Amino acid sequence: MSTKAAASPRKNRTVVDQHGHAYELTGRIGEGGQGVVCTTDYPNVLVKVARAGTAESRAIWAGRILALMREPLDGLPVAHPLALITHPQPGYVMELMDGLVCMTELVQRAIDALMSDDGLAGYLQTGGMLRRLKILARLARVLAELHGRGLAYGDLSPANVFVSKSLEYAEVWLIDADNITSLSRPGLQGVFTPDYGAPEILRGESGINTLTDSWSFAVMAFRTLMLVHPFKGDAVLDGEPELEEAALRGERPWVDHPTDRSNALSTGLSREAFLNAPLRSLFERCFNAGLNAPGERPGMSEWADVLEAATGCCDECVSCGSTFFYTSSRTCPFCDHVQGKDRALPVHEYRYMPPGLLSEGLSGDIPESLIRQSCWNRTGSTMVVNTRTAVDLRALSRGASLYGSAPVLCTLRLGTDGLWVEPRGDARVSLQRGIDEGVVVFSKPTRLDAEVRSGTVFSLHLGRAEEEHAVWRFAW
Repeated sequence: MSTKAAASPRKNRTVVDQHGHAYELTGRIGEGGQGVVCTTDYPNVLVKVARAGTAESRAIWAGRILALMREPLDGLPVAHPLALITHPQPGYVMELMDGLVCMTELVQRAIDALMSDDGLAGYLQTGGMLRRLKILARLARVLAELHGRGLAYGDLSPANVFVSKSLEYAEVWLIDADNITSLSRPGLQGVFTPDYGAPEILRGESGINTLTDSWSFAVMAFRTLMLVHPFKGDAVLDGEPELEEAALRGERPWVDHPTDRSNALSTGLSREAFLNAPLRSLFERCFNAGLNAPGERPGMSEWADVLEAATGCCDECVSCGSTFFYTSSRTCPFCDHVQGKDRALPVHEYRYMPPGLLSEGLSGDIPESLIRQSCWNRTGSTMVVNTRTAVDLRALSRGASLYGSAPVLCTLRLGTDGLWVEPRGDARVSLQRGIDEGVVVFSKPTRLDAEVRSGTVFSLHLGRAEEEHAVWRFAW
């Protein structure tokens, strides 16, 4: 971080850190119950200034910042404290990566457009569905790593998350880190952003922990994808403020409760079109079973796995260019255009166990047909190949924590002339027509001709026949 000599601070404009370096405050980018986050005259350097309080409260807050500076945050995209601000009031200095904007803009711009005559224009102008899934997946992975280091973030909300300004990227960066707390000591009490605090915090029954982070993340994810709050149904929105407060404390069912429709919501986006089944399941577990039983909530690693897998299930509309979850109807939910049946291909992952390995240790009276049937196990992972985007098949399933660093074994490309299957490196790749027919091993790009596409099932093996390996199955 750049430095300059200390200067005589101007009231409310200049602050000085513990090393005597001065920073001129040039604007506000965030404000919460504990302080204000400001830009400074240094590029990518921010300052958080604490709100006025008693000398005791300021000393406690400064002590917490000093403790946070010793926490293991290296390598995480967190704007953690670098130096204490000592004059004219407590605060701290932090750095923020360039090219980011507050996530509030991503969420609120789409909500505002939906409430006006612009419909889903704001949703598309902020990156559409695929970018939202990538941002949420990245945020979930960061929080999972933070939790793995024995830390909880605390005050999680869109205001404290910054994302790539460019729609081509999905980087995330957490600011306002002074609420991060070690799980080895009692969590901070009563720290939350309105609408995002876990019910047990609002009821005064719990401090910050990984389960309260998971709740706040789920609310963020639901609002980001669906543009509505999961606990503000029609009755709450039309009722008195006390009814909303009760809902946020966990005294009302969530808007998509399967049996209790007393807080149902008649507005917002279609759950079936804008959420796939695994995501709907996670929201149900968090907001129903996990409402008053925090231990039932999905952890951040599970959120990351499901969101990363969801990014591979999206198609791109040839009419409006938006991204959406592929379904058999092939209909874009943004413009209702039905995609051509030959421009997208879903492929489904299986794990294949050779009969010889599977039968080891089994009694000899088990029918061979049963053993062969048991060789194939569906993993639940699906990816969509379309004419605009090639798909890399890696050694791990999409959604695995190490997926991004796993080697690419094969690339699938769909064109007007057919499906190209391209082995990568020295990977052993073979193609099997049907399930029981022989396999053809190849090491160069191979094409399945578009003219012979008739719905025949093919199995693409990524590994040696005598070893357990991944298989991607599709109809051609």
